Amino acid sequence: MQRLATGLLIGVTLVFVLTRILEGSVPWLGYVRAFAEAAMIGALADWFAVTALFRHPLGVPIPHTAIIPARKDVIAESFGRFVERNFLDPQKIAERLHRQDMAGRLARSMRQPARANQVADFAAEALGGLLRVVNDEDVERLLARGLSDRLGAVPVAPLIGRVLEAAAADQRHREILVQAVEVGSDWVESNQTIIRKRIAGELPRWLPPIVDQKIYEKLLDATQRMLAELHENPDHPLYDQFTATVDRWIENLQHDPSVRARGEELKAELLAQPLLREVASSVWQDLKTAMVTQGSMPESPMRQSIASGLAHLGDALERDPEWRAKVDSWVEGMTRFIVGRYGRVAGEFITQTIHGWDAVETSRKIELQFGRDLQFIRINGTVVGGLAGLAIYVVSQLF
Repeated sequence: MQRLATGLLIGVTLVFVLTRILEGSVPWLGYVRAFAEAAMIGALADWFAVTALFRHPLGVPIPHTAIIPARKDVIAESFGRFVERNFLDPQKIAERLHRQDMAGRLARSMRQPARANQVADFAAEALGGLLRVVNDEDVERLLARGLSDRLGAVPVAPLIGRVLEAAAADQRHREILVQAVEVGSDWVESNQTIIRKRIAGELPRWLPPIVDQKIYEKLLDATQRMLAELHENPDHPLYDQFTATVDRWIENLQHDPSVRARGEELKAELLAQPLLREVASSVWQDLKTAMVTQGSMPESPMRQSIASGLAHLGDALERDPEWRAKVDSWVEGMTRFIVGRYGRVAGEFITQTIHGWDAVETSRKIELQFGRDLQFIRINGTVVGGLAGLAIYVVSQLF
């Protein structure tokens, strides 16, 4: 386009020179000469105007030339404000969203299996990619700290008291006692070797080995006999003793300051152990492995669940106008919030980006973007200037 515009300038210049030489012998060439002379002037003037936007014409630092490089920072500020005020206006964006019926379009889109599957695939792959790049140690530390903070904020003694109170509700003390004795009896019976070794270690060495067997049998017999008595005698005195003991525990756990303080000490000791970090690490690794594995499988249950959920969402929005209105309201409110808070940031980002450009490079970017139209200005100036010169010459000849 530059060559075309410059070629026209050269062409009309040659025509002007030739017609000026031959005008004396061929009078009607005066009209052609007038057209060429004015076209040449118009082309030169518009060449100067276009060139002055981007650089000094012919390298001469004429005032008010090289406008864009000289005023790059002002242009950056103006362009940033222009985008912010005209494209990031919360009211205009909200009105545009309202006209688009976002909830209705979302419902129609999600009801299409292909589109729902596409969104599900994207969500699964994005989640898998995110899980692959996160730092496991940071996540485990965050989970452990969050779990520790949550547990540390809960008074442990009153909580245990409420659990016991719920377990003992409706006079279930009898069932609890019987189950506890059954567990104890089963444990004694299934851990004979451990118990006999423990008993033998406490007995004098001069006693025969058969003694620990007899003591174990007595212990097992006592627990089984107690269990039988509890089953046969609903009024066994142990029931009342156990009920009173449990009620006393519940009362102390919930209201005794010393018991509560001791519970907090034990909880602090437990939270200080590495067990909590190990639990958080195990949970995170299991969750990450499952999510990454399913995210990479084309027909994984996770993808199918996401797609099914999106389809159900589309059906619900299609059937319920009230929900569509709510979704539109949520989208509009969220958009207003985001644009209202970060619109200025976006404008400042554009301004700072242009500020960071080199002045010559900025001028070059703008010239490449709009240069074709600007060269048409030179071409139009050549043609319009020539026509205007011809018109002036005709009028002057008439008078």
